[in-house]
Amino acid sequence: MEKKRLIALGILILFIGGAWYMKREKDLAELHDIQTDLANYLYNNYRLYTRKTSESDEVKKLYNKGNGSLSQEEYLKKMKETRVYSDIEKVEFTKFSVGPMKDLVVDFKINDVYSDDTSLSIISAETGKWLYSFNSMNNRNGYVLERKEKSTDKKMAEENIIYNNKGVE
Repeated sequence: MEKKRLIALGILILFIGGAWYMKREKDLAELHDIQTDLANYLYNNYRLYTRKTSESDEVKKLYNKGNGSLSQEEYLKKMKETRVYSDIEKVEFTKFSVGPMKDLVVDFKINDVYSDDTSLSIISAETGKWLYSFNSMNNRNGYVLERKEKSTDKKMAEENIIYNNKGVE
């Protein structure tokens, strides 16, 4: 009788452990899909820029003189001309966590220079994919994330997506 109980207990433990393992693998596969989709979304819809420091400093000096040498429109136009744009070439996912509103917070780094995060809480009824929102125009490490004027529909090279396979922390 004791042997049958041990065998039944062993089978139960294996069953529960197997179910837990399968759920974890399913969750990790879903996180992998989210990372791929998010990397492609960034790749197709955003770009980074930084400024030519010496040129932007010169424009600021001209504008701050206050003698009317530059109007606000001219200042903004000249500041835009000091931007150096770069396409998104690499996205590294650094962390997944649960936010205060029970949404999934995804931390990532673009081109090894721009760190940011996005909260995933809404899935599109049309596409069945997560809706992303970014705090574009924030200056992070001297770089700014800006929405492209014209989106594309390309796939980012798989080797340029650095996946986080640790799961939700």
